[in-house]
Amino acid sequence: MGDHMDQPKVYADISFLINFTMDFMILWTTAKLSGTPIFYGRLIAVSILGGIYGAAYLYSEMSAWYSMPIKIVFSCLFVILALWPRGWQEFKKNLLYFYGVSFIVAGATIAVSYFINNNNQGVSFSYWWLLGGIFCALFLGIYGEKYLSQKVIPALLKYQVELHFGSKVCSGEGFLDTGNGLRDPLTQRPVVVAEYELLKECFPDDCRIALENFRDENEVLHELSKSSWASRLRLIPFSSIGQKNGLMVGFRCDEIVVDPDKINLLYKNLVVGVYLDQLSSKDNYQLLIPSEILQRI
Repeated sequence: MGDHMDQPKVYADISFLINFTMDFMILWTTAKLSGTPIFYGRLIAVSILGGIYGAAYLYSEMSAWYSMPIKIVFSCLFVILALWPRGWQEFKKNLLYFYGVSFIVAGATIAVSYFINNNNQGVSFSYWWLLGGIFCALFLGIYGEKYLSQKVIPALLKYQVELHFGSKVCSGEGFLDTGNGLRDPLTQRPVVVAEYELLKECFPDDCRIALENFRDENEVLHELSKSSWASRLRLIPFSSIGQKNGLMVGFRCDEIVVDPDKINLLYKNLVVGVYLDQLSSKDNYQLLIPSEILQRI
């Protein structure tokens, strides 16, 4: 009888509370890291469902609902209902973040349960690892979002780029710009945008004089049309805040090589738009790469 009384008891209400709390924190962290708008009503409603699903595990007659395929189906359903992704790509991103956060939080709770023993007075063992999981999720949601947006994502979106104009080569850091929809009006191919400071060493003297010594747009175009690169010259229509129906000067590039040391994507005869200012205030990159040219990866 003494052995029977020593067996741990698990109550459905405690199981529901633990699962509800952890599901809410994991979904909240997933939304923060993936940049998804947070609707707390949805998170709470889905977390209640998660709490019920977790508590039902205590009943042996429900065991068929806890096979791995069923768990995956439920996790996909929770992500859809809580975060409401717009399309397949966003759903995949949210699901990857959801599983990543779940594994990290699970690891944190295991670590806490390893270092904290049962002899702590006033706080039960289960609450210690629950607090550890909550702290881990909060840390990821608050600081992980900043780290991803400021360090990880920019690093993943930067590529070394080489621009070949005849025998001259200019190289710099390119940033993948999904909003770059500029196109060469003659070929309808995407346009790479690069800072003039990066390009000028590849330009002939008459082009540099036109771009540096003339401020009037019409005078610049007139001088460039008479330059040795007149056959390379392109005018690229663009719109931006404060300027509609603008024209950017561009030149046809013989070869553009993206990330020559790794993926080594080569394109011939793409147009490079000339940007006279800095693209990055911190000079982290000097080119904007349209996402279309990386679709061959």
